[in-house]
Amino acid sequence: MPSSGLFVTLYDEDTLNLYLDRGIYGFLMPPVFGNISSRSRHYAALADYACTRRGTHVFFFLKRMIAYGGQITGSKSFGAFYLNGPYSPMGRKANAKVYWDESKRERYVSTDRPGIFNVPEVGQRCQPYLIIFKDELNLKGRIISSDQLYFELGKYSYPLPSNSISGMGFCTLTPGETDIALSLLEKESVECLPGVSSEKVNIEGSPIPFDPKYGILSLKEAFGRSLLVNEAHLEASVLANPDLLPKEVRPNGATICRQVPVSPFKPFQMGRADICYFKEDCIANGTVPNVVIELKSTQAGKNAIEQITRYLKWFHIVLGEEASKISVYLLAPSFAVTDKLLPEEYRYQVKFIGLGNDGHLQKKNCEYLDSALTDDTACLK
Repeated sequence: MPSSGLFVTLYDEDTLNLYLDRGIYGFLMPPVFGNISSRSRHYAALADYACTRRGTHVFFFLKRMIAYGGQITGSKSFGAFYLNGPYSPMGRKANAKVYWDESKRERYVSTDRPGIFNVPEVGQRCQPYLIIFKDELNLKGRIISSDQLYFELGKYSYPLPSNSISGMGFCTLTPGETDIALSLLEKESVECLPGVSSEKVNIEGSPIPFDPKYGILSLKEAFGRSLLVNEAHLEASVLANPDLLPKEVRPNGATICRQVPVSPFKPFQMGRADICYFKEDCIANGTVPNVVIELKSTQAGKNAIEQITRYLKWFHIVLGEEASKISVYLLAPSFAVTDKLLPEEYRYQVKFIGLGNDGHLQKKNCEYLDSALTDDTACLK
């Protein structure tokens, strides 16, 4: 498996030392007691957790420095994250207890609910999902300046997740970015934090790891019964449990990233691919994906075709002939268009995956793909 990384933004050194000391991190999120709104960012945050697998490297970004945390423990096949309390749909389904509780920290105001605390100027927050990491490279707490990393990334003519993280709490890293950051930390680190904290945090019991049974059980059911809250819900579901996908479209040991820029540098509306796989046969030192999966939770139409056309056009501008190695999949419950809207030179790189409105195979222009969970998955060539 190529290197994989998670880039986490923090705002103070005490919090960084706490997470380094305990080997635990949880993104602060509003607690959810009922249904999640389609406008909520809940599933977008969960989708980053869902990309993690055992061995994923954790980097913390604080002001102008980048510190190393360790490697994520947990599953190699499914999302390697844990459920922390009943304040998320999956947490309630798993009857999860609060394992990690920061509410006793001086910076927060505790409430009468374990694991829920008030954050000044923000409101109630909790940490419904956790990652647990352990350093086996003897790099914990080592620091490089952010400039050291970004000088190296500046050698690439296209944006990467870590230099387009603005406005995001954390993001996944391509193998290329991960390898560059690790090399700098090993050879050119400028400081090492103690990674020790005496702050009060309640830890109780054992955390419950994610299990596919806590999420969507099949895409046929999810599409047919309209179980998906929004597109991010679909994204988080298939990232956490790739067995939802046809066998041909599963990562099979590849590094998984999400919301990867596939665009020239732009001030706004930078194009980002939903899911990307980076395989051992790497492209551009592991900074460009081998596989792109674009997701639609509702019927895909002309806009979806134009979107993947932009991706392919950009790949061919950046890579030239090597871009022909990239495969693109468009996954949606159904399609209002065919691949005839794609420029002819890109059609060989694109396949559509979807279910018919009646739950059966779309047989027109279809090549069948085997799926572990349903026979109702088809691929339109």
